[in-house]
Amino acid sequence: MRKERELFQVHKIDARKLNEIIKSEIIDVTITSPPYFNLKDYGYKEQIGYGQLYDEYLNDLSTVFKNVFDCTKETGTLWVIIDSFRQDGEVVPLPFDFSNRIKDIGWKLKDVIVWAKDRTVPWTHKGQMRSLFEYILVFAKSDNYNFYIDEVREFEVLKKWWVKYPERYNPRGKTPSGLWEFDIPTQGSWGNGYIKHFCPLPEELIAQILKLTTKENDIVLDPFAGSGAVLAKADNMYRRYIGFELNKAYIKMFKKYNAKTSQGKKEAYIQQQQNLIPQNEFENLNLNLRALKYCKNFYLKLPEKFQKGITKIFVSRTSKVSNKKNIKSIVDYKIYISPKVEKEKLLTLIEEITSKPPLSKFGIEAVFELQESLDTFVKNFLGSTIYTYSSKVTHKYKRQIKDFELAKTEHSELILSKIKLDLNEKDYE
Repeated sequence: MRKERELFQVHKIDARKLNEIIKSEIIDVTITSPPYFNLKDYGYKEQIGYGQLYDEYLNDLSTVFKNVFDCTKETGTLWVIIDSFRQDGEVVPLPFDFSNRIKDIGWKLKDVIVWAKDRTVPWTHKGQMRSLFEYILVFAKSDNYNFYIDEVREFEVLKKWWVKYPERYNPRGKTPSGLWEFDIPTQGSWGNGYIKHFCPLPEELIAQILKLTTKENDIVLDPFAGSGAVLAKADNMYRRYIGFELNKAYIKMFKKYNAKTSQGKKEAYIQQQQNLIPQNEFENLNLNLRALKYCKNFYLKLPEKFQKGITKIFVSRTSKVSNKKNIKSIVDYKIYISPKVEKEKLLTLIEEITSKPPLSKFGIEAVFELQESLDTFVKNFLGSTIYTYSSKVTHKYKRQIKDFELAKTEHSELILSKIKLDLNEKDYE
C-alpha cells in the first residue's frame, strides 16, 4: 500500500525521466498537453520548449513519449492536445511533425479530433485568423486498444427527431463527432483562483476521454501535469493517477485544491451516474419505436385493396438474436386478414416493400405470418394487456385493452402490441 501511495501522486521529476518511476506496463491512458514551443516560460531550468531549437524540442518530446510507450499497456492509448504555431511569419505544423516523430517509437495514430475552444489566449497577428481550436491526437500502442464508445453516446435526453425517426439513430445513442466543443475554464472557475495554468483543459473534455478509455480504478498518466486538471478529474471519477510536474507552485496548488474538493466531486460523479437514463432502457425504447413504425410503413405502402383486407396486425419483438449483419432486432408481425385476401400475393408484396429502403434500413429482421382465424389471432396475446395504435401514429398508443375487448376496437386501431409507447413530440423539442 505504501508503495502504491508513493507511485500514485504528482512527482516533482522531469518527464524525460519518468521511466525511473514507472518501471512496468501499467498505464491505461495518458492525457496531456505538452509545453508550448518557445512561447511560454514555465519557470524552471532545462525546461522543454522555451529557449530550445525546434529539433531539440521534438527530440525531448520523443524521449518523453518513448518512456510513456514503454509503461503503457497493450490496450492503452495516448491523447495529446497540441497546436500549430507561427514562426518567422510561417505556420509550423507541430501536430503533424510530432505525430511523425513518435510514429517511429511505435505509437499508431488512430484519430484526429478538433477541439473548438471558445476562450483563448487574447493574442492576434496581422495576416492570420483568430485561433479557436487545437488538435487532439489519439494514439494507440496496438490495434487492440480500449475504446468504450457506448460510454459517450448521446442518449440521456430524448429529442423530437428520435421519436419520429428512430431508424436513423443508433439504438445505443448518437456517436459524438470528431469536433468537440468545450470552453476553456475561466481563471478561478475551479475555486478560489485554482487555475493559473497557461491553458487549462476543461473538466468535461477530460471526462469525455476518461469515459472513452478507462474504467474505475484504471491508471491515468499526465507527464506534463501543470496545475493537475487531468489528475483531479481522474481522481473525481475513481481512477488512479500518476503525474509529473517540475513547478512547485502547480503541485502545491493541485494538492490543496484536490484535498478540498475531492470528496464533493466524487459524490457529484456518483449522483450523475445514478441519474443517467440506463443505456439499455434507451436502446429498448429505440427498438420499440422502430418495430411499430416499421409496421405502419409497410402497411401504408400496400395497395388499397390489400390494406382493406387487413383487419389487425399484432407486433411483438422476440428475444432471438439474428446472425445477419446490421440487424438490431427480430420482430414478429402476425397479420389478421379476411378470407378473400390473396395470401401469396400479399406476402410477396410485403417482402418487396421491406427489402428496399427505407424499411431495409431499419435494422429489423421481420417475420410475417398471415392468420385468417380470429381465435388463432387472439392466442397471440391471450390474457395480456395490449395497446392499440393507428396506422398514422405509432409512438403514442390510443388505448389499453384486454384480449376479450378486441371485437370492440375501432377500424383505425390497426396495430396491436404489448409494447407501450406514450411519447408526445412536443415534450422532446
